[in-house]
This record gives sequence, structure tokens and C-alpha cells, in this order.
Amino acid sequence: MAHALGPGTGGAGSVRARRAATLISGVKRRPRRRRIMRRPRPSLCGLALAASVFAAVGQAAAQDETEVTEAGLQRGAMFYQAHCGRCHGMLGHGGEGPSLARPALPRAPDHESLVRVIRRGIPGTGMPGTRSNLVSDLEVDLIAAYVRTLGRDAVVEVTGDAARGGEVFATAGDCYSCHVVEGRGTGIGPELTGVGLRRGVDYLYASLRTPDSELPVSRRGLLRGFRGYLPIRAVTREGRVITGMRVNEDAFTIQLRSISGRTVSLRKEDLVELEKQFDHSLMPAVEGMTEADIDDLVAFLVDLGAGS
Repeated sequence: MAHALGPGTGGAGSVRARRAATLISGVKRRPRRRRIMRRPRPSLCGLALAASVFAAVGQAAAQDETEVTEAGLQRGAMFYQAHCGRCHGMLGHGGEGPSLARPALPRAPDHESLVRVIRRGIPGTGMPGTRSNLVSDLEVDLIAAYVRTLGRDAVVEVTGDAARGGEVFATAGDCYSCHVVEGRGTGIGPELTGVGLRRGVDYLYASLRTPDSELPVSRRGLLRGFRGYLPIRAVTREGRVITGMRVNEDAFTIQLRSISGRTVSLRKEDLVELEKQFDHSLMPAVEGMTEADIDDLVAFLVDLGAGS
């Protein structure tokens, strides 16, 4: 047996050895098959789908939005409402974001630049970029094509007098005590330089009439779980009450900017009360102002973004 299982030199001995090994192992060896790599053949359906996608992208990338089919614009409107409408308004008239219903967009004068803005966002603003795994290149192209059609709609008219609104801002409104415009004022609230470019008309009216309904938001802060422009009321062990806007906070301290513009740092262990007023704004409503005053004030704010 040992001789039969040993390495044979060919012929019947080696054949018997292989058969004996098979019987002992209980496994019958299968003859090896050569694997042949075949190139995949494109199906007619696949070719047709690819052709339709490339055609749609080519249409959307055209500079003139009239070259995009009506069906493409309808899809662009659907994608716009899903991804952009919350900030810019479902009709593009603005809200937390600026109005897009204007003949020319200052940051995106043509289709290609608008696609870049949608894809990359605008650093330092609330305009985020779009992730390619959530919004495809085709969807971005169709959104851009649709947005460019918004400029054909009638622009929201502002009836107020911007020059007189500037006087209201500085005197009756006393707005410089909390806001900075072109380097003038106190930065407790959001800076308003160029606010007309960042906010829609309806948003500005709501912010003036009911400040608590349109609270300013710092997008960078939200991404870190930190809300910007949060009013704080703190009470020390000695009974001193301090109110202001939160500037920074960690586990042990909190920094506030008071109405006078002074920054105060407090240790939490020295406080008996620390109230974060998430649904409150330090900005007072425009009580005592006439509708004409409010119209003029909005016109002034809109005009701040006209030259941007």
C-alpha cells in the first residue's frame, strides 16, 4: 500500500496511486476548467438610457434656458423646491436666503457659475454646497436652468423710500445700537451690510414686525450644535442679572455680549441661574412706527445689497 501511494513514475502505477488517494480522501477531483473573460455587451435599453441622460445634461448646460425642454424645466422646479425652496422661497422670491427672481444674480451671472455655486456653496454665508451622492450633476444642471427662468418673473416691488429708511434706521429705529452697517454700529445682532443680497423682502418685513418668528441663524454654529445669536439671561450668586447675546460657551464658562457692546465672561459655577432663550429675540418689534416707516426701512435694507 505504501508503495502504491508513493509518487509514481507514470503508467498504471501512478494511475492506481491517484485512485487510491481518491478513495482514502473521499473527494473526487474535478477537472479544471479554463475561465474565459467575455466583454459585456451593452443592451439597447442601456444605450438608450445613456443617450437620454447625456442629452438632458447637454440641454441643461446650455447658456440659454430656452434650449432646455419644458419637461426638463419641470423636473428642475421639482428638484429646486426639494433642495432650495426652504431658504429661497418656493417661487424664488426669497426668505432666509435672497430672492432669485431677478434678471441677473450677482454671484452667478451665467449657467456655469450658477452650477458652481449650487455645487460648492458660498463660503462664509448660509449657502451650503450640495453633496454629489445626494444631488446628481444632472439635477444640479436642471436646478440651475430652472433658477435662471425665475428672472423672467416680475421682481417683487419695494414701495418705500430707501433714503428716508436710512434716517429711520439711524433715529427712530435706533438700529445701529445692535447692528453694524459698513463699519458703523455695534455688533450684538447680525451684521446688515449687504443684507438685501442675503434676505428676501418678505423675510425682512417679518423680522421687523415679529422678530421672534424669524430668528437669525449661524449655519456654522448649527453644524456644531451651536445656535448663533442666542439671548442669555444669567444671575450671579450676588443677585446680579446679566443679559446679552451668547458669543461662546464651553462646559465651565460662557461669554456674553451685552446691549452696550461689552463682552462679559462668566464662570458657570458662580451662577445660580442660566437661561437660554431659544424662542426669543433681543430685537424689539417696531412698535410706534407707521406702515410708511416700515416700508421705508425695508427699502433701505434691500438697497444695502444693491451694489454687492
